[in-house]
Amino acid sequence: MKKIFFTLFIITVFSSLSGFAQDIKIGFVQSEYVLGLLPEAKAARQDVAAFERKLNNKLTAMRQGLELQAAQLQQEAPNLTDTIRTMREQELQELQQDILSEQETAQQQMQFKVMQAMSPLRQKVQQTIDSVAQLNGYTHIFPSSVNGQAMLIYTKNPEESNVTPLVIDALKLTNPADTTGQ
Repeated sequence: MKKIFFTLFIITVFSSLSGFAQDIKIGFVQSEYVLGLLPEAKAARQDVAAFERKLNNKLTAMRQGLELQAAQLQQEAPNLTDTIRTMREQELQELQQDILSEQETAQQQMQFKVMQAMSPLRQKVQQTIDSVAQLNGYTHIFPSSVNGQAMLIYTKNPEESNVTPLVIDALKLTNPADTTGQ
C-alpha cells in the first residue's frame, strides 16, 4: 500500500512539475542600451554634465584660492611674526579641509543628480519591459548585463529570448543596431 501511494505521489509531483515547466518563458533585455536610446536620456546626460561642470568650477576656484593664499604666505613669511605666520598656516589648513569637505559634498550631489535625472527614465523602461513581457507571455525577463558585466551565460535561442527589440519597438525608438530595414 505504501509503495502504491509513494508511486502515485511521485507521478503526481513529476506531472505537475512538467506542466509547470511548460508555462515558463524566459527572456533577456539590454535595458541600459534601451535607456541610452531614449531622447530624454540625452537631455538628462547634458543636464548632469552641466551640473558636474558647475561643481568642478566651484572646486577649481576654491583650489586656486588656496594656491594663491599659500603663495602669498610663502612670499610674506620672512616678514611675518611667528604668531601671524602660524595663524595664516592654520587658515590654509582650514581652507584645505573646506575643499575636501566640498569635494565629498559634490560627489554626493552628483550621485543624487544622476539618480534624480535617470530614475524616471529607468522607470519608463521598466514599465515597458513589464508590458512587453505580459503581452508576449514571458514569465521571467533578466538583464543581459549589470554594470557592464555580462549576466547572460547561455540561451538556446538568443533571437527568441532577446526582448530588447520588442521593448525598443514598444517605446517607438529607432534602433541604430537594427540593419534589417537597409
